[in-house]
Order: sequence, then C-alpha cells, then structure tokens
Amino acid sequence: MAPDTNNRESIPPHDDDMQTDRRNFMKSAAAAGLFGAAGAVSALGQPAHAQAAQQTSAVEPDLRPPAGLSPRGIPDLRFPMCYKDSVPAAVRVMTDYFAALSQRDLHGVADMLHFPFGTFERTDAVVIQTADDLLAHAPASLNMTLNPARFTDHDGYLQPGCYDVLDGIEIFNSNPVAVNLALNYNRFSAEGHKLLRCRGIYCVTDNDGKWAIQAMSTIFTPAQMIHVPYEDSAAAARRLRQDHCLAYMNNDEKGVWGPIRQLGVNLSVSGGGPTWELAPQGSYKALDAIRVQGVKTRLTATNYTQEMLDNFHTDFAKYHAMFTPLGLGKWGWDMADAAPGGRILHADLEKVHALQGASRYSTSGEYINDSVELDVVTYKDRRWGLAGLFGYMTTHDRANDVRS
Repeated sequence: MAPDTNNRESIPPHDDDMQTDRRNFMKSAAAAGLFGAAGAVSALGQPAHAQAAQQTSAVEPDLRPPAGLSPRGIPDLRFPMCYKDSVPAAVRVMTDYFAALSQRDLHGVADMLHFPFGTFERTDAVVIQTADDLLAHAPASLNMTLNPARFTDHDGYLQPGCYDVLDGIEIFNSNPVAVNLALNYNRFSAEGHKLLRCRGIYCVTDNDGKWAIQAMSTIFTPAQMIHVPYEDSAAAARRLRQDHCLAYMNNDEKGVWGPIRQLGVNLSVSGGGPTWELAPQGSYKALDAIRVQGVKTRLTATNYTQEMLDNFHTDFAKYHAMFTPLGLGKWGWDMADAAPGGRILHADLEKVHALQGASRYSTSGEYINDSVELDVVTYKDRRWGLAGLFGYMTTHDRANDVRS
C-alpha cells in the first residue's frame, strides 16, 4: 500500500456528500496528515472518578531511537517500543470493554472508546461523535435494549436474560501508539443455549495520553450458521487487495482506488504506520509520525463517489523513488499475498474482516519490507469494496538491517 499522503486518506470529501443522521457522520479533514483528521471531542459525560481512572497525562511514548534502528528505518516489531507498553494497554482496554459489554453497562463501554468513534453496523460505516450520543442512541452492535426496532438504526441483538462468554482476544500488529486486535464472544440464552457468535476487529490507539478503541467492526452470526464458509466473500476481499498492489506495479492510476474503495462513507484509522516519505530523509524521521500529545482523534470518515475515485492522482515515480535511499535497490514489486500472517479473519455473505498488506521487493527480488492493516470489506448494491482500513503499520523493515 502506498504512503498516507499518496493514497487512502488523500481525497478530501465533498461537504455536501456527507451523510447526516442522529449520530452525524464525522467530516474528514482536508488531508489526514500524520495523525488523521482532527475533530472536536466532547466530554465523555461520565463520572469524574471514571474519567480520572482512564485519562493519563499526555506523555509521549519513549521515542528515543532504540539500538539497531537505522536512521532511515521504520520502527518494526523487532523493537520492544512497538509492543512492550502498547500491547498490554490495548489488551486492558479490550478486557474492560468486554466486561462492561457483558454486564450491559453502556457507560462502562463509553469509557473504553475514543470519540468521535467509528463502527461498522453490518455494512454501514457510522461515526458517533460523543459519549452522550452513544448513551442516547447506541448502534445495533452496542444496543442494550430488550425491545430493538428492526430495520431501523436502533436495531439490536438482545433477549431477556441472555449472557456473553468471551471467546478470545488476538493481537495482530502494533506500534507505540496503535494496536490492532480481534475479540470474539458467544451469546447464550438465559437457558444456556448458544444464540450467536460475535466476531470483531478493533483498533485501539493512544490519543493524547488515553488508550481506547478508535474504531471497530463486528459480524454477528446465528449459532447454526457459525461454521458456514463464505469462500466467495474471502476471495473477493483478497482480490481487492491484490488489485490495489497491481495498480502500483502497472502505474494504473484508475486502478489504485477506482474499483477498490467501497462507495459511500469509508472509515480509516491512522496509526502512524506508513512513514516511507519521512524515513528516507534519515535522522530517524520516521519517529516523528508516532506522537501522542495533542492528538484528539485518529479517525477519518470520507464519503467516496465514483467520480472522486476515478480522478484520484498517484505520483508513481515519487512512490517508487522512496525506497531507493534505503540501500536495498530500486522498488520493483508489491505482493499482496506475501504479507506475513495475512489472512481472512471473519467472513459472511456481506462483510469480510481481513488482515492484509503488502510485501515489497526490489527489481532484483531483494526483500524490502512488510506492511499490514485490518481491512473491512463490504458488499453493498451488488459491489464488493474496501470500506475500512485500520492501523496500517510496517511490521518488518529491512532498512534496519542495512547500515547507512
């Protein structure tokens, strides 16, 4: 995938295209920059003691260059700075989130979220601006009413006496300011019969000193359908990622996003990961992308039209040239299927959660680096498209193995 300033968040939305409902979709900033769109964050509307327990002082992570980091390298998962503090913090957030959810404590859930907060409700991207908005009108996946209104934006999944059983937390990739995880749980009736499974992906970030969930997507599956495979859905998600990489290999401007992005509102979470424009400058410039102080949100919501996607401009020469100063040869290939650990996580007939990315190689076949993200791929109006991109990070950068 290309760098942030050259791909996913570089198309400003048209203000008159943005959808408005009781939750209000968040307007995107003109460009995400290093930290995603900056948005106003309202008070959480929670007790003072709860705020104090969750909010820490906005102290930057320790961004001193660790031993072994090249001046032209990106911190990757060989360095403890990318997981030692961030992963335990994110797991604690997810543990507290599930505890609150399972106890039907919506205030406790709100404590574990950043606002504006992004969620995919089935295939619809929704942004909830404040905790008060969440408490007044929770989305279906967090709706705790026993009287859900079907086929409305206040749908829900509860029945009297049902309870949830944790089915595991898995960590995928991380850096000092963001962690991508999955959390699954099973829901049972009051009589102990399995009703459904919820499989979710979450991006937990450190914004101005607080760790919380910035965005999520969930897939709810009735118990009898849990083991049904959706191979066509998985293949569609893989093909989209492969075609995106092929567009860079073939200098195909219309192919970069035109047939790839889902139309309508898309959500992205910037984790300070793709920093190739900074890294080749040397002097450990990549560390400038992973800051905390003053970061109010890492979420961007953009309403894409086909015209916007078709007119997207990519400077391929600039992209290719970024990798030459790293000392590994000239960029030659992006291989979508080669990213270590990449796989389809969850799928149903209308949505896929995928751990996907790219492995890059020089023209001679010399390995350069790997980058991985969490993707939300949706099927809307008989069209598959990439609708959510969470926490794009470089997990292995061979520039750190080349002394320069």
